[in-house]
Amino acid sequence: MPARILTWNLERTQPLRGRGSAAVDHVFSLAPDIAVLTETRITFPKRGGHTLWSKPPRKPRHDADERTVLAWSRQPFSDVDHAGAPGLDTSRFVAATTETPIGPIRVLAVCIPWHMAEVTYPIDVKRRPWELHLDYLAILADMTAGVTVPTIVVGDFNQRIPRVRYGNHRAAQALAAAFQPLQIVTEGVLKGVSRPGIDHIALSDHLQAQTVWGWPNQVDGRRLSDHDGSGVDIGLAPAQPTTLPRSVEP
Repeated sequence: MPARILTWNLERTQPLRGRGSAAVDHVFSLAPDIAVLTETRITFPKRGGHTLWSKPPRKPRHDADERTVLAWSRQPFSDVDHAGAPGLDTSRFVAATTETPIGPIRVLAVCIPWHMAEVTYPIDVKRRPWELHLDYLAILADMTAGVTVPTIVVGDFNQRIPRVRYGNHRAAQALAAAFQPLQIVTEGVLKGVSRPGIDHIALSDHLQAQTVWGWPNQVDGRRLSDHDGSGVDIGLAPAQPTTLPRSVEP
């Protein structure tokens, strides 16, 4: 039985009422084993599962209950990490390990800063476009380089893959470098949607995608988010055969 992974940006909606509640219902109707939701709130219902949140957003204009990253799992989380690596924005990251139908998986839940992060509304200093996005990817690249266990990186990558017309070349190159040891299986236009998305799922080589799909930001004629969502059913990758040296005739 595969493990089902979902991700969606919920656009800061209230999870217990209105379109926010409808978005939550849609997520759980898809029966995830793991879900990473971005731009949500600590009032997000557990629905029988377990939740982790990133640290509060750095932007003071956010409500006190807002969180940029939420990880949900059917099973409890262990080895929780809110720091990631030195310099990483902890309001945009949380990691942990959880059991799934295919065994334990390490989950890195992320929200990579969008290209105008802290440009129009600076916090400490005024940033340049793409500055925080590139900084985040540089740190993430160091973290993904040492992956030795079944791992997924899931969330809002704030880039369409492959790069679309007028997309930033440097940012696309940095994204590719950060995920070089993993495969981003949600690139392109997914079944169920009509445009490339920016909510993505990446797998280490211990894992393989069986089915990949998406759903539009409008569900049953109602706009629930400004993002399309992404999902993938995954299994364990076949063990790689060991190559033995040929015997040499004496």
